[in-house]
Amino acid sequence: MLPATDGATPSADRFAALDALRRRVAIQCADAGEGVKARRVLFSLDLPAIDLRTALDALDNFERAIVEHDDRPVVAARRLRCLAVLDGIIGG
Repeated sequence: MLPATDGATPSADRFAALDALRRRVAIQCADAGEGVKARRVLFSLDLPAIDLRTALDALDNFERAIVEHDDRPVVAARRLRCLAVLDGIIGG
C-alpha cells in the first residue's frame, strides 16, 4: 500500500499511480481486468472519501457505457468525464 499523506499534496508515488490509472482509462476498452486494477489503485491511494466516491462513480459510468455497448459518442463522453475527474484529483 502507498504511504498516506495529508491529502493536500500527493506524494510522488500517489501521483505516479494516478497518472498510470489515467493512462489506463484513456486506452481502456472492454477489459474487466483493467477495471479491477483501476479500483485497486483508487482504494490504495488513501484519497478523501469525496474524491474516491467521485472517481469510482465516473469509472463505473464509463465502464457501464462500454459493457452496455452504448454509442461511441456516449462512451467517449464518459471516458472524458472519468479522465477529468482523475485530472482534478491529480491536480489537487
